[in-house]
Amino acid sequence: MLSRKTGESLLINDFQVTVGWIRFNKVQLVVSGVGDMLPVKQMLYMNEKIKVTTEIEIVVVNIRDEKVRVGITAPPGTAIQRL
Repeated sequence: MLSRKTGESLLINDFQVTVGWIRFNKVQLVVSGVGDMLPVKQMLYMNEKIKVTTEIEIVVVNIRDEKVRVGITAPPGTAIQRL
């Protein structure tokens, strides 16, 4: 699990996941990738998931004040970096 604030990002393989905004009990995650992929904006509540690829999934574990805690399900060897 990782905590992120508004504007902070994660790099998962070739995909960047950025916290667009956090409001009360919901958060906007923006997923952008390589090439011609347009950014995908998804509004999520606690315990909701977003599939980045068929093998990579992000779940909103907790939303508190100005931070969101996310859990990542990915195959072994997946590169995950905080930006």
